[in-house]
Amino acid sequence: MSLRFRLTLIIASLMTLLVVADSARRLHDAHDDAVAEIDSVARLAHALLPSQLSPPPPGLSAEALLARIELTRELRTLRHLTVEVRTPDDRLVQTSRSGPPKEPPALIAWLGDRLRSLPPLRKDIRVGSTVIGHYLLVPNADDELREIWNDYIEQTIMVAAIGVIACIMVFWAVGRALQPLGRVMRALSAIGEGRLDARLDDVGPGDLAPLSASFNAMAATLEAAVSERARLLRKLITHEEETRRELARDLHDELSPYLVAIHPHARLLAAACADRPELSEHRSAANWMAEQVGHLLRLVRNLLEHLRPPDIEELGLGHALRELGTQRSRAADQAEVVLHLDEDLGALSAMHDITLYRIVQECLTNTAKHARCTRIDIRLSVHEAAGRVVLEVLDNGEPTPFVPPESGFGLVGMRERALALGGDCVAGPRPHGGWAVSAWLPLKTSVQEP
Repeated sequence: MSLRFRLTLIIASLMTLLVVADSARRLHDAHDDAVAEIDSVARLAHALLPSQLSPPPPGLSAEALLARIELTRELRTLRHLTVEVRTPDDRLVQTSRSGPPKEPPALIAWLGDRLRSLPPLRKDIRVGSTVIGHYLLVPNADDELREIWNDYIEQTIMVAAIGVIACIMVFWAVGRALQPLGRVMRALSAIGEGRLDARLDDVGPGDLAPLSASFNAMAATLEAAVSERARLLRKLITHEEETRRELARDLHDELSPYLVAIHPHARLLAAACADRPELSEHRSAANWMAEQVGHLLRLVRNLLEHLRPPDIEELGLGHALRELGTQRSRAADQAEVVLHLDEDLGALSAMHDITLYRIVQECLTNTAKHARCTRIDIRLSVHEAAGRVVLEVLDNGEPTPFVPPESGFGLVGMRERALALGGDCVAGPRPHGGWAVSAWLPLKTSVQEP
């Protein structure tokens, strides 16, 4: 959830609590106000109702006299109070109520029960000194409950409308306030994607004014640091390749001739020991020496192929990668290597060629050591529109958990080679088993060193 929605939700929650608290307060106050109003009306009616009636005509009973009281029927419009005329034995003669009591809304039903439970007032009706009946002033909460409910609905709607307007204003205000943050986030995302030339425009006045300058200074410093790191990595890799070439030259020019010269003599010596009985005691030593010299020759040949890519300068990257695939297919596990190479690899620079070759070489070495796979796919394509060359090496080995490398070789070395040219390299397990290595390099990169 975004900060904008979160702040709006907090304001909405506070407004909801405010509405609930205000509703409880108004209902509580409404009870006290209704009791006070009913009590005042009851006392006023108690004072105004006549307690002395004129003597009735001859033959007119007391109950008939009570039924002739007109004031009671005129009190039908009286709010908050029902006036009843009753006989001394509490029989109802007439009442000002026009109908049965109405049930209040469920939300304030408790208030109706409390108001109707208020004790009624009583006032005797006399003819002379004889009590012929009494008035019973019963609290009538119907009108008061209807008035309380209508006021409650109107005020709740008003408070809720104010809350909705406040939430809308907060949502708008927070959005306006967070616009600079959005620009900062977009600039940070660009930096995270490797576009180190991204800069932040003016984000606003006041306290936000120095933010653009500080961010741009940081981005420029980071760009310079990354550029310097890439320059040093390129220099280091160039020195590494030069060292490899020197070692390969020394092995080829200095060690190989001696081994090549020794090997046939060792074989002749072993053959002589095998043919002459008097040399039989030296037979095992001669055979061992011939085998070891042959092993050294094969080892030197493998080292030369590893130190210096065969024919990469003369025959190109594609030929060198196919040779790597052929060598990997001859390993003990005999994994199938399938290459999907772009036809237009000649446009790549020498630094591109050696970097891609070394990454593939390291991937194939890792598959031989750890993957236990039967198929390896190598995809190399040039994307002119995107301005990059993309390499993928996929194997179908067993699922293994990802363990970050601890040494400075292997995966770290591959990534450093890609970073040296301004690209990147990532590796990790595939969902259904095996590993995937993905690297990309920009087509246009400067490899000139001062």
